[in-house]
Amino acid sequence: MPKPLQFGDPGELGPFRLESRLHESAAGIVYLGADPQGRTVEVALLTTAAAGDAAARDRFRAAVAAEAPRVGAFPRTPPASAPGEPAPVVAAHSDGAAPWVATLHEDGRPGADRFLRPVLLERGWGLGGRRRGGPNFQQYWVAGPRGPALHTPEPQPAAPAPAGDTRGLAAAVASLAALLVLLALLVLLLFSCEPSDPPPPQPTEVPTTIPGVPPPLEPTPPPSSPRPTPSRTSGTPHPSPTGPGDTINPASVPSRP
Repeated sequence: MPKPLQFGDPGELGPFRLESRLHESAAGIVYLGADPQGRTVEVALLTTAAAGDAAARDRFRAAVAAEAPRVGAFPRTPPASAPGEPAPVVAAHSDGAAPWVATLHEDGRPGADRFLRPVLLERGWGLGGRRRGGPNFQQYWVAGPRGPALHTPEPQPAAPAPAGDTRGLAAAVASLAALLVLLALLVLLLFSCEPSDPPPPQPTEVPTTIPGVPPPLEPTPPPSSPRPTPSRTSGTPHPSPTGPGDTINPASVPSRP
């Protein structure tokens, strides 16, 4: 049963006008809409979680290419199909981060939701007609966001730099040279401001005398004892005055014959 569009759902997808949600799962959302000719169509779009897995996108594109390998994004007039066959594909967009596919909507016929089954790797019949066993396989992104993948940004390639444009390289070299000159000036300023060692102090003469204080008196030698002088008249020596203040009497000096 169709449900109204929710917040984040696109109003248009390619040339189709979307009106409601017809089916939703962890792999994608099937919208019910109309093409420019007024025909009712179903549009299957991957969810954000499924579109983020490159393997899931490849499985979706392979399913679309296996059934409609030459169908583009513009709607086409599908060929007549027998009753009970799947609804024919009218448009598909396999490029980009959010591929989608559109089919006609007819009651009782498989529509666009059939292209979402390979994305989830559901259990089914394997090779040789044998049914797959074991537990159901769950993708790691099943619990991820289930909104439409239209808001998934596509990676933008970086614009290559022109081969002949060397202005950026010249500006980088000039900036490096200016930085080196500034560094040299800082080193020169650092060494010029380094303090020099002061000269060693010179020894000064120690004064022998203190101003205002008389010099000390030198010690006087003790008086020497008088030496006896021999006398010619007698053998007794007479002392000779040597002390200061003694006078010699000439009368007491014997005359020589």
